[in-house]
Amino acid sequence: MTMKNGGKLLQVLACQMNCTYLSDLRFLSERRREELAEKVKNLSSDVASLEEWNDALLYLTGCGPEETVKEAQSRLAEQLRTPEED
Repeated sequence: MTMKNGGKLLQVLACQMNCTYLSDLRFLSERRREELAEKVKNLSSDVASLEEWNDALLYLTGCGPEETVKEAQSRLAEQLRTPEED
């Protein structure tokens, strides 16, 4: 899967999770968040730019940016596995 040529990481993740809208990614059940975390973990880190990884990190978890792609990818997967507070 190549996304650097015009693809968007969040769009690909939404498609992989069968979400109709990008915003659906923010409202997944705990089980589905775990599934998304596994998909994030298994993606090649070079499929998206640092900016795209950090955008996904902010959008899906509210976390600030990381300095490297691997750090952003790892933190995103980790935060998706953390149960959300009500």
